[in-house]
This record gives sequence, C-alpha cells and structure tokens, in this order.
Amino acid sequence: MTLELKDLLLEKPVTLILWELDSKPDPIFQALQGETEIRSISSIEEFLEWIKMVDVRYFIVGVKTLDKLKEAKTILDGIVIEKRRNIFIVFISPNLNTMDIKEMFLFSVNLILNEKDIKDFEKILSKAKAYWEHLYKPYFTTLNKLLEGSI
Repeated sequence: MTLELKDLLLEKPVTLILWELDSKPDPIFQALQGETEIRSISSIEEFLEWIKMVDVRYFIVGVKTLDKLKEAKTILDGIVIEKRRNIFIVFISPNLNTMDIKEMFLFSVNLILNEKDIKDFEKILSKAKAYWEHLYKPYFTTLNKLLEGSI
C-alpha cells in the first residue's frame, strides 16, 4: 500500500502492520483500532516512507523467519533515534519467546511475541507498555526539563 492523500490527512497516529504469518492479526486490530489508524504495508522499505510523512505510533512486524526479523532490525537501526524512540516496535514470529527481555534487547524492539500468543495481544501489549514507560520515565522527564530550559 502506498501513501495516499487521505493517509497524509489522518488526524490520529498510525499503526503500520507488516504481516506474513498464517494466523490472522485480528487481536492486534482489536487492541489498537480506537487509539490509532491501522494500515497494512508490504515491506519494511514502505515503513520508511510512512515515517517521513505521518505520526507512526506502532510498527508491528509478523514474519515466519528470524532472517526476516534480522533484516527488519538492520533497516530499523538506520532510523534517527529521536524518531525511533517514539515508535513502539513489535516483532511477532513462531521463533520468538513472548516478552523475553533478552530478545527484545537483541532486536532493539519494545515487544517480542510468539505467534501462538497473539490471542492475548492486548494484555501483553499493556504489560510491555507499562514496562517501557517505567524504564524511560526518568529519561523523558529529564529531556522535557532540558527542553524547557529548567535544567
């Protein structure tokens, strides 16, 4: 899907989903549909085009192989950190262990999910968001004070 004028005029943030798994991403749609506009994309390169033009809040990558995830990570590593830090990135694959902190660190993503756990996506996402908010709260508090000039 390429960006169209209607996409550029969206008022809500966007969730982009790159989906190559056999299972359906319905639990993801249900969890995020009120919070964001959801769009399907067909490649990681397409993601790079979207982030130049719209406010991307979530990027969900559901693929079968670790090689595809490594490819996605390599491309994501090229994004400016200030932009990337504001995008919640989720990798889903049958080869991953849900909420594995080590895997999240190695892939530099916010959430790792095994495909079999997709039915619990909303609960797992809530836990992961709470973890990252707690982890980054001191950083963002300090950054905001610095930007306001109060430090």
